[in-house]
Amino acid sequence: MKVKQAIRKIIILGGGTAGWMAAAALANNPVFAAIELCLVESDNIGTIGVGEGSTPHLKRFMDNLGISEKDWMEQCHASYKTGIDFINWNGDGQQYFHPFYFQMDVKPAEVFFINANARRRGHGNAVKPDAFFSSGVLAKHNLSPRPNKTLPCTNEYGYHFDATELANYLKDYACQRGVRQIIADVVEVSTSQHQQIETLILANGERLSADFFIDASGFSAKLIHKALGVPFQSFADELLNDSAVTVPVPALMDSTQTQQAKYHTRATALSAGWLWQIPLTHRLGNGYVYSSRHLSANAAAKELLHSVNLPESTQVRFLKLRVGVSDKAWHNNVLAIGLAQSFIEPLEATSIMMTQFTLEKFMSLFERYQLNKQAETLSRQTLNQAVMQLVLGIKDYIQAHYVTSQRSEAYWVAARKVAISQRLTQLLKAWYQGDDFDLLLYQYDQQLAYFRPSWYALLAGMDYRDPKLKRPFEPISAEITAQAISYCQTLVEQYFQPKYS
Repeated sequence: MKVKQAIRKIIILGGGTAGWMAAAALANNPVFAAIELCLVESDNIGTIGVGEGSTPHLKRFMDNLGISEKDWMEQCHASYKTGIDFINWNGDGQQYFHPFYFQMDVKPAEVFFINANARRRGHGNAVKPDAFFSSGVLAKHNLSPRPNKTLPCTNEYGYHFDATELANYLKDYACQRGVRQIIADVVEVSTSQHQQIETLILANGERLSADFFIDASGFSAKLIHKALGVPFQSFADELLNDSAVTVPVPALMDSTQTQQAKYHTRATALSAGWLWQIPLTHRLGNGYVYSSRHLSANAAAKELLHSVNLPESTQVRFLKLRVGVSDKAWHNNVLAIGLAQSFIEPLEATSIMMTQFTLEKFMSLFERYQLNKQAETLSRQTLNQAVMQLVLGIKDYIQAHYVTSQRSEAYWVAARKVAISQRLTQLLKAWYQGDDFDLLLYQYDQQLAYFRPSWYALLAGMDYRDPKLKRPFEPISAEITAQAISYCQTLVEQYFQPKYS
């Protein structure tokens, strides 16, 4: 079979976090050593700035680049993240914590699982994940997930960061490794008769050609959608939040405020969506993600400012969100990443993770992709299937936050009635009816973006159950439950307490 012509130049369209993640990752990968890498970005387009939190996957990405955690975190005003606190999602003032799970949590987590199964079958009181996971205890006591002594296993944590500064940091990294940056506006895109991107035409008339293109142009998706016409699959009727209003609050450096600093994200349910609060070292990021069908922009701004105790005259920033996914992330000679590829509201901070997943999958397939036409087609199919599966798995989990809520406002009633997948329907039905939930998790294992601890944290945290149900189940003893909670507390005291305490 005829060998394809080798790819000699790749152009990334769009900077921001996604574009510069791509540039940094490719520049660091020996497979791309002989390929010219170029990134084109406009200085007239700002970054979206919605995602300033991460899952634990980001640590692996930065470690693979050989970047010191202390170095990048300091420049990006980053703080550690132990998980997410969900506040008032049932309208009853209650809250629960979605923790990051690691190996030392295995035994106490099992006690939590048993108690949660007892509760949904009509036995015992409501049980929340907070006290059964070390990260939940860390959040409660305001402690960093970085241990003060060596742990017997690797712990899991995420980050909060300034997305603009992270993009700048990765830009410096990539440019030092040979990536060429061009600041210009792309006014036209030319394609071949075979629907391959050939040339980007800049505002100054310059024409940039390449063999392969990465579309990191944000919601505009200039290459994957506008130039190649790949359809966009909207989730607007399944995830109602299509807008956001944001306002940062500077961090106060006095000792009282320092004591109140947090190492976790807060997600507080409001009348037509939810409020994020993300603690950075220099500011507290606040944003209200809401449905414009249920709330006007001005009313959303007013509710946001009231929620964070700021005067109504405070300047805010409005954002429109395009929720959904490209039918194909990789089509012909274009790979879409970031917002050009997909966007699901930042409730579980998955945007950066999706970009990272796509890049890592692409890099693992790239050498095979260049072999021949058959390998080229198979590589694209493999990546597209993997990306779509992950996006739909994330969508299921995000939807579960809404369809299990008991809030009574019009928005929440509508959010409960949206169409959900057969997979999510079966999972929720099994939990609600007291059936074998773990068996279903096992059967869907390869399709789920979130696994057992996360599903249990959400469904038990929301106390989602049939209050009339009473099925046989042997609850665990109060003594064992107390021992599990004590174990997590002792673990935190042993490995994570500040040295001065």
